[in-house]
Amino acid sequence: MYLLQLPTLTDPSSRALLAVAPTRSMITSDTKYKYEEIDGFLRLPSRGGRQAEQAYREITLAARDSDSGSDASSEGSSDDDSNITPLTSHQQNLKALEQQITSDSSSIPTWLSLLSRTLSTVPPTSKNAPKARSEISLSILSRALSSRPSNGTNKYLRLKYLKAGEEVWHESKLRAEWEDALKVGQVDIWMEWLEWRIRSAVGGINGVVEDAQRALRSLSDTEEGEMGRLRVIWRIAVALQNAGLSQASSTSTIMLSTFIQAS
Repeated sequence: MYLLQLPTLTDPSSRALLAVAPTRSMITSDTKYKYEEIDGFLRLPSRGGRQAEQAYREITLAARDSDSGSDASSEGSSDDDSNITPLTSHQQNLKALEQQITSDSSSIPTWLSLLSRTLSTVPPTSKNAPKARSEISLSILSRALSSRPSNGTNKYLRLKYLKAGEEVWHESKLRAEWEDALKVGQVDIWMEWLEWRIRSAVGGINGVVEDAQRALRSLSDTEEGEMGRLRVIWRIAVALQNAGLSQASSTSTIMLSTFIQAS
């Protein structure tokens, strides 16, 4: 059997082949490819590729300019807004009421609305609420009473002012303020003054009777004054009953009769 023997590098034929000068260059050619190589890749052209790239660049630049512009504008607006604290709904309402008072300080409902809105910030159950609410009331009502001469004779402002002062004023101050309010001469103010004297119980039952007699003498002879007198008599009768003197007792009857006759 015939075996084919492969040539090796030591064979004369292989040595002769290696000795022959090379006929093909193994040096890298400087010839460029048809398409330029970028980062190891050949970029193949596509239809509309250049236009798409240009459009993409324009969109990118426009977005970048828009972002920079918006950043600058937002930065400017944020700087402006940082100096302005937005008002709460409560503050806006107070501001609106203050503007209304500036334009018309004789509006009693506006003053009372301002008082109510301001007092809503101090719940009645909070610590030191009576004193705090009284001080707030005095601050607003004193402005209201002094803003117009007609406001000084308004019974609603006067009575709320005196009620608030009863919480914080000294007795002498409170008495002086009541005397000033009685000069207005309205029945409701006289009745509230009598209620204050009954609460104070200055001089006992006799002192209350004397205060009621003063109220009766001070009321006018008009129809309103006559109704006021009736209210005073009824109030003093209730005060005597609450003091433990029933209407059937001789003591209360004598005191009430004496009271009416003296008046």
